[in-house]
Amino acid sequence: MSNVATQNISYANVCRSDAMKELPEKYYLTHFIEFAEFIKSTSSHLLGDDETAFFAEFETLAEDAQCILVRIVNRKSPFVRKDTLVYSEVADSGAAINLLRKVGFVSRINKHCFHDFIGQLSKQDLINLSMSLTIDKPAKSANKNKWLNFVSNALSSALSYDQVKKSPVLTSHIYFAKQDTFHYLLFLYFGHLSGRLNQFSMRDLGVMQTQNVQQQQANFSDKDEAKSAFYYANLFKAIKEANKSDIPLLHTLAKQLLASDKPIGFLATQKYHHSLYKLAIVLMEQAPTLGETLLSQSQHPAAQEKYIRLLYKSDRKAQCEALLLAILDDPDSETLLLFAEDFYAQKFNQKRTSVLTDMLRKSGEPISIDEAYLGQVETGVKDRYIKQHRLCYFTENKLWRALFALTFWHELFQHPASQRANEFSYYPRVLKQDNFYELLQTEIERKLSELISKQQFCDYISATIDQYSGEPNGLFYWHDELKDVLTTFIQHAPFESIKRHLLAMSKTFKALCDGYPDLMYIEQGEVFFEEIKAPGDSLRRNQLVSIKQLINAGFNVSIQRTEWRFNREQNYVVVDIETTGGKKDTHRITEIGMVRVEQGKITDSWQTLINPERHIPKMITELTGISNEMVKDAPKFEQIAEKLDTFSRNAIFVAHNVNFDYGFIRQEFARLNKKYTRAKICTVQQARKYLPGFKSYSLGKLCCDLNIELKNHHRALDDAKAAAEILLRINHVRADQ
Repeated sequence: MSNVATQNISYANVCRSDAMKELPEKYYLTHFIEFAEFIKSTSSHLLGDDETAFFAEFETLAEDAQCILVRIVNRKSPFVRKDTLVYSEVADSGAAINLLRKVGFVSRINKHCFHDFIGQLSKQDLINLSMSLTIDKPAKSANKNKWLNFVSNALSSALSYDQVKKSPVLTSHIYFAKQDTFHYLLFLYFGHLSGRLNQFSMRDLGVMQTQNVQQQQANFSDKDEAKSAFYYANLFKAIKEANKSDIPLLHTLAKQLLASDKPIGFLATQKYHHSLYKLAIVLMEQAPTLGETLLSQSQHPAAQEKYIRLLYKSDRKAQCEALLLAILDDPDSETLLLFAEDFYAQKFNQKRTSVLTDMLRKSGEPISIDEAYLGQVETGVKDRYIKQHRLCYFTENKLWRALFALTFWHELFQHPASQRANEFSYYPRVLKQDNFYELLQTEIERKLSELISKQQFCDYISATIDQYSGEPNGLFYWHDELKDVLTTFIQHAPFESIKRHLLAMSKTFKALCDGYPDLMYIEQGEVFFEEIKAPGDSLRRNQLVSIKQLINAGFNVSIQRTEWRFNREQNYVVVDIETTGGKKDTHRITEIGMVRVEQGKITDSWQTLINPERHIPKMITELTGISNEMVKDAPKFEQIAEKLDTFSRNAIFVAHNVNFDYGFIRQEFARLNKKYTRAKICTVQQARKYLPGFKSYSLGKLCCDLNIELKNHHRALDDAKAAAEILLRINHVRADQ
C-alpha cells in the first residue's frame, strides 16, 4: 500500500473514531493567524505591495469577517455559495460577507471570473443559468459537457452576459478576489504549490505528523527568487494540467515559456527546464520545429537525452557528437553522464550493445521461483535464500537512505545551513537543491573521518536511532528492525566502502537517493547486494547509476534474473466481482463469486451479494441483473471480509482481467484499514499466450469458442466458474510443455 493511501486511511479512521480530538471554535482563524505570523516574522522581505496590503486589510476586519474569510480561503474553489457560509461562531454571516466585499476580499461573479465560474457549475446550474436566454438550447438530457459548451459560447458576448448577471445562480455565489495574492503567501509558507491551510487542522487532529523545527526560517532568500519560483511553478502546473489536444493553448504556453525572464534560484530553474521538456514532448508530433526548440533549450537530463537522439536520427551527427563530448567533459548529472558514455560508445565507437544490456547479460542463468510469488518476486528469492541458511534482508532504497540520514542527522536536520523552514517541511533544503556537500563539506568529511571502527559506527547509529526514533524526516520510515538491519550491515560490510558511498551520496544525493538493489544477503561473513528481475522486467538507468556507484565503492553487487516455475499442485482461487461502476475509488462491490482450484480440480465455491452502501445505476442493473432491492438486506463488505480472506488464503488470485477484481477487493480492505495481498494471474493474458488464435478473449466469446458452459453471464459465481475452466485448460497446456 502506498504511503498516501496509508495516510488517507489513517485520516478516515480518525474521523470515524469516537475519541477524535475536538478542535476549538474559531480554529480556522487561529490557524490563519499562525500562518500569517510565520510570513511576517520570517518572510516579510519576500512580500510585494499586494501581499503587505492583504495582511494589513485583514487586521482591520471585524472578527466575524475574519472568520468568514478564513473559511473561504480553506475552500478548494474560489467560488463559494453564500448560504454555505453559516457558522455558529459568526453572529451575522451576511453582514460579514458584505464587509469583505466592501474592502475587496470577495466580489460578485463578474465578467473577469465568469468563464472559470461556469466551469465548476453542475449541469442543473448550467440549465438554470440558461433559462433567460432566448436562443436554442441543448436537450435537458444532453450531458454536462454539451451544456457547458453551450453556456460558454452563448455567454461570450457582453450582451448575453448582461442577460444572466441577475440569475440566482450568479447572485447566490461570491468570488474570492485575492486568490492569486493568497496563493503566493501559501507558496512562501510551504515552498510549493500543493500546501493548504487544512494541514494545520490535520496536525491538530493528530492525522499529520510534523517536524520539531527549532527555529523557523523563510523558504527563499529574496523576493526575486521567490517570485520567480512562484511564476515557474505555476507555469509548470499549467503545462502539466493542459489538455494535450488543445494545440492553441499549448502553443500559447510555449510562447509564454520561451519569452519569460531567466529563472532565478534553484526551484525556478528546475521548474523552467522541466517545463521546457514536458511541453516539448507533447508538441513534438503536432509542431516538431517548436518542440525541438523547447528541447534544445532545456537542461533537464531527459530533454538533453531526447535532443541528442533526435539529432542523431535526423543525421545531424556532428552536432550530436559535439553535445555528447560536452557532457562527457562536464556532466550535469551521473544519469546523463551514463547515457552519454553509452550512446557515444554505441554510435561513434561502434559498440554494439548498451551498458544496461551488458549488465543483464552478465547476470548469469535465471533461477526458478514458484508462481505463488507472482507480484512478489523479491520475496520468493528471499525465501529461497533463507532456506539456504543465508541471512537475507529487503533493502532497496531503505537501507542507504536510512543510513545516510542517521549518519548525518545533525548536519541534515539541526545545522543552521540545512534547517527546514517550518514544521511542515519534511525534506532538508540542502537535499532539495543538491548542495549538501557544497555547503557542509567540512562537517561531512569530519564526521566520516571520526568514524574509525565498525563497533563505534554501530554504537553511533544505535544512539541516533534511540534519540530520534519516530521523528518524521522525509528520507525513510522508522520500523522495529531498523537498528538490527543497519548494525548487521555495518558489521559485515567493508567499512571503508560504506564511508566512500556515504560520501558519494552527500555529493550527489539526487542521483543516489534511489535505484538500490532489492536484497542484501550475508554469506560466509560477506555482504552481497542483489537486484532481482522477474521475466519482462528491465533495468532502469537510475538503478544502473546506483549499482555502478556501489561497485566503485567496493561492494559485491549482481543482478539475479528469475523465471516462473509452474507447480502442478498449486492452489488457486478464481474470482469474479460485480460492481456499481468501473472506478474502485468511488464505486463499490455488489457481488463476489469465488471458486477454489486445488491439484487441478475445482474443490469448493462461495458466493455472496454485498450491500454496496450506494445506489446501483440502472445501466448496471440491466447488465448484471442485480438491483438495489436485491442488495438492501445483503451483508456489507466488512461483514464478509474475514470469510473472503480465509477462502482465498494460500492460493494464487485468478480472474479474467485480474487487476479489476483484485483492485476492487484491495480497495475494500483498505477502507477497513486492512491489507489484502495475493499473488495474481490474469486468465486473459495467460489465454493469449497458451491458447492463441482466437479473435476475442472476452470471457463470453472465449467460453463459446472453447465450448465452456457460461450461464448467467455477469453474475459473479457463474463467471468465476467459467474462468476457472479456462484456467484449467491453460494449465493443461503448460503442464505438457
